[in-house]
Amino acid sequence: MRKVLLPLLLVLLCFCVTMTRAGEGDDYGPFTAVKMDSGVVRDVVVEDNDIYVKVAETYWNEEFIVKISNDYMANYRQWLNGSWEMPMKVYQSQQKNKQGYTYRVNTAARFVEYWTGGKLVLVLERVR
Repeated sequence: MRKVLLPLLLVLLCFCVTMTRAGEGDDYGPFTAVKMDSGVVRDVVVEDNDIYVKVAETYWNEEFIVKISNDYMANYRQWLNGSWEMPMKVYQSQQKNKQGYTYRVNTAARFVEYWTGGKLVLVLERVR
C-alpha cells in the first residue's frame, strides 16, 4: 500500500504546482505574466495601455490594490492622483461586457502588480 501511496502523492503534488503556475509566461498584448495565481486570476485583457483582469467569482467583492514600477517589485511609482497604490473594484454589471473583470488600469509602467488581501496575485511585465 505504501509503495502505491508515495507515487500517487508525488503525482498529486506535481499537479498542484502546475495548477498554481498556470498563466505564468503567457503573453497578454505587450505584457507577459511573470506571476499569476490561477486561483484568483482567470484571464487578462489588454487594449492599448488599458488592462482588465478577470478574477474568480469568489473574489468579485474583494478590493484589489494595483502598484506600478519600472523595476520588479521595487521602486514603485506614484499614480497621477499622487497615491502609491490604486484601489480597484470588480465590474458586477454587463457594462462593456466586462463582468468579473477589474476596472480599467491605464499605465505605461514596465511592471504592474495586483494584490488582494495582502497577497500578490498577478505581476505583469511590459515586454513590447
